[in-house]
Amino acid sequence: MSVSHAIENYLSVAHVYYQVLQHNFTASSFDSACSAHVPASAVVKAVMLRDRHTGEFAMALIPASNRLKLSWLPSRFADMQLAQEDEFNAMFPDCAQGAVPGFGQAFQVDMVWDEELLEPDKLFFEGGDHQALVAIDQFDFRDLFGRYSHGVISLPNDIYCAYHADELRGVH
Repeated sequence: MSVSHAIENYLSVAHVYYQVLQHNFTASSFDSACSAHVPASAVVKAVMLRDRHTGEFAMALIPASNRLKLSWLPSRFADMQLAQEDEFNAMFPDCAQGAVPGFGQAFQVDMVWDEELLEPDKLFFEGGDHQALVAIDQFDFRDLFGRYSHGVISLPNDIYCAYHADELRGVH
């Protein structure tokens, strides 16, 4: 599959240069970072949210090394809860199940993002197929995402890379 056509079209229309980084199949953005040998803090994890009253969806973007704190979301997202995968899969028709790309604009989804994403020089987004990351420069991230709500909405997670678990245990 490779990169979602919706993402390719969106970035092309926005005149954003991007690179595609292939990696082994992974089931999470954190594992994608490990497989692709890039810092998990530079990989953008998209967490889907659903308004408990209206049913509308939004996307929270955080570093793959972090976990979302719902209580830290801006007030306009106060009624949001974590969405179930089967509730939003149809919103990403050219993506594999569970491979939600962080480019909500390409899919007409509102977003909120963590300000920690301003730190890396380059950011990596899931491409939509569990085997590709889309890399953009920080300048382009600020340009594409600057108009969306942002703040401190996540905190570091105490997780380690499954791909390097043997190294961490000292096994070679």
